[in-house]
Amino acid sequence: MKIKYKLHDFSTTYIIIMKNPIMSFKSIICVFLIAISFNLSGQNSSSRDVPEVVERNFNKKFPRAENVSWDKIDTNYKVDCFFNARGTYVEYSPTGKWLLTVTDMDVENLYPPIESYLNEHFKKDKIVVFEQAVTHDRKDYFYVQIAREDKDREEPWFIELFFDKTGNIEQVKTPEGFKDLTVVGIDDPNNQTPAEVIDAWQKKFPKAEEIKWTKKDKPNDSIPYDFIGTFIFKEQKTRAEFLPNGKWIETRIEFKEKDLYEPVLNYIEENHWFDDLKIAEKVTTSNRKDFYYVKLERFQKGQFRPYVFELYFDKMGKLTKAVRDQELKNQFLLTVDVPPMVAKKFNSRFSNASDVKWETKEGGWISHFIYREQVTTAEFSDTAWISTIVEQDVKNVYAPVQRILDNDYSDYRIIYAEKGTRADHKDYYYVELISKKKKEGDQKLGLFFDKTGKLKKDN
Repeated sequence: MKIKYKLHDFSTTYIIIMKNPIMSFKSIICVFLIAISFNLSGQNSSSRDVPEVVERNFNKKFPRAENVSWDKIDTNYKVDCFFNARGTYVEYSPTGKWLLTVTDMDVENLYPPIESYLNEHFKKDKIVVFEQAVTHDRKDYFYVQIAREDKDREEPWFIELFFDKTGNIEQVKTPEGFKDLTVVGIDDPNNQTPAEVIDAWQKKFPKAEEIKWTKKDKPNDSIPYDFIGTFIFKEQKTRAEFLPNGKWIETRIEFKEKDLYEPVLNYIEENHWFDDLKIAEKVTTSNRKDFYYVKLERFQKGQFRPYVFELYFDKMGKLTKAVRDQELKNQFLLTVDVPPMVAKKFNSRFSNASDVKWETKEGGWISHFIYREQVTTAEFSDTAWISTIVEQDVKNVYAPVQRILDNDYSDYRIIYAEKGTRADHKDYYYVELISKKKKEGDQKLGLFFDKTGKLKKDN
């Protein structure tokens, strides 16, 4: 059902898409939340105008609240404040009964079911606001405001989404003039999970709770989508994937760090004790290639976003694959087993290498080590050597390269240098420069040179 509701003192008409035809108390609260979002005018009220029982109950429930500002909404009293370092909105009845608390949340830390929903259905839109509402009747909910760019408009469209306390979508509000929006989970006729999938799930996970179904688009050319159930099973958050015919594909069970398989936990404690564990899962698959998956984040000074590590371990707890940001290619090194042929090629080329560590890359193998007192990286296929990169002393760069830098880039200083030797004979030198003073142009440059030291314009 669609209900048009025009907010007073605001010219935009919102379309409220609801599952239930009757507008509930929760829906009315949602309207209050919109009023907050757009700073709608209320009756100003100083603390002197607030009933003593209301102010007393507020101070008891929110001790040490800061920047407290009272207003009156119809017969109720509302307060805007900062509590526990977060913007907070609270509402009370004239008798002092607490009705509602709305708290600003970090958009970078969405509730996982909501994050999954937005990633699947609103991936191209920008999240502007994320709030959590707790109500006296326990009809708690989450509010998300997103901005959608439109090439035909200077300003984006603002769309508002309301989720229940389990993260299921319940309402959507779109501004007047916005094109029709099909909302999966509310009015998408293709959102029904097949009975075969439900039956298979119930047999495999009896007594599971808090089930939510989503689709995974186009897992392969012959199947349009899979169905993924997220639920609580044996007190653990679990995710299971099924084909449309009910065939089970895989199950992922989330673990707390202390409950991880001991070999995996030992590796993390030894190599990543300073990183934040975001996800730890045991993955069981229908082809019996079970594994453990761990995602970690590292914040460093000056970085706006954390570095991300994704680690894969076999069912015995042995590291088999590592994915990390490009900036970390020579940091936080890892070790995986390599085929005997690769190890033989490595030993014949780099005898007496020390501190050797391995990782996989797109089906190949990369080793990091110290050779002849220099930091070195070498890449191999299953059968052959591909390339070697040797870090160079920035004070001892290849002479022809240094001459070009002295003549043409005297305003920059070298911060990194390497020499690359390749099996295809496309050897090169690479240097990174940073400006010695503030410039209107590039502050940092990366330059490639061929094996003779000539600057390469096309890299």
